[in-house]
Amino acid sequence: MIIRKISKSNLIEELSKTGVDEKAFGIIKTKSETLIFKLHDIDARGANILKQEFLSKGGDVAVHKGVASFKTPRTDAITIGTQKTYEEVTKKLALEPYFGLKEIKEALKKAIIKNPFPSLKIREKVFYFDKSHYIMGVLNITPDSFSDGGKFLDFKSALNHAKEMISEGADIIDIGGESTRPGAQSISEDEEKRRVIPVIEEIRKFSDIPISIDTYKSAVAREASKSGADFINDISGLRFDPEMVNVAMDYKVPVIVMHIKGTPRDMQKNPFYEDLMRELLEYFEERINTLNKAGIDKIIIDPGIGFGKRLEDNLKIIKNLNEFSIFNLPVMIGVSRKSFIGNILDRTVEERLTGTIAANAMALLNGANILRVHDVKPHKELIKMFEAINQ
Repeated sequence: MIIRKISKSNLIEELSKTGVDEKAFGIIKTKSETLIFKLHDIDARGANILKQEFLSKGGDVAVHKGVASFKTPRTDAITIGTQKTYEEVTKKLALEPYFGLKEIKEALKKAIIKNPFPSLKIREKVFYFDKSHYIMGVLNITPDSFSDGGKFLDFKSALNHAKEMISEGADIIDIGGESTRPGAQSISEDEEKRRVIPVIEEIRKFSDIPISIDTYKSAVAREASKSGADFINDISGLRFDPEMVNVAMDYKVPVIVMHIKGTPRDMQKNPFYEDLMRELLEYFEERINTLNKAGIDKIIIDPGIGFGKRLEDNLKIIKNLNEFSIFNLPVMIGVSRKSFIGNILDRTVEERLTGTIAANAMALLNGANILRVHDVKPHKELIKMFEAINQ
């Protein structure tokens, strides 16, 4: 562990020389000094435990650009983030190492030893997110989804596809009755329920596989949960329909909280971010805190590839996916056959499997826990190879 210490006046002077925005890195100053911690022996999940240690002692916390910053009761200031972030900060500030603060060292020991990652039991399946990776198979019961619209709209074909994905090793089946592709029009609650509920009920007759309902409508989620769905996968992060929080509470189901800029109808109309990763981190911090206060703690986060994102945004998210691990929550990513892959490779939707596998391989390398895909078998093999090499 390296702790860098500098007086407030010198910090501001150094920052002005380098052009670094002191607020961008979440650095907290005291009246007399600022401490910046660079941690070589702890990952972002361990850093989250350290954060909790100081929260329990009455500290304050904020997240900026992937760095969790917080003050201890003694008013010392520390920042926790990715190693890359620390290298950038310390290189620009050119500060000397400083060692101290016994309680921080003790907290670090606990973090390094414990460093838990939440597991989740659904029916008879336990998801161990600290050591395994999982496949969510997509079942779109829609006429207009971008990849498989119309293929599984009728009851029999939807069931056959569910059985196929189960046989290929899917860990979760994600069932959706309304397309959320760019420009998609919304449908009524009754029509959405008519499409998905009979399929959920029928799957429950022959399989205990965990089922996710892909909807932002509380009435649909409630009926689906009553019929046997185990997750709520909400593209709005439980924002479009305020009643969704109550459904999650009533059925005590995990929620998948996605980031979207705008709505499916307008999300790809010139989306823009001042600072993409900072905005995503602040969004998830707000969503997690809000849901925790409501009593919801089983949360999976999804940065929303293609949902109000430009091509460069999608690539940046995949490249920096490990920054989300600071929340110590499972991360799901859905890149399957999306347009950014087609734009890079000049391939149709049907020809994007290779690009999808490549993108998902990078996502796994950078911290993804769940891959949401249309093609289960090749991604099951991808995970098997990844885990064999990475063990």
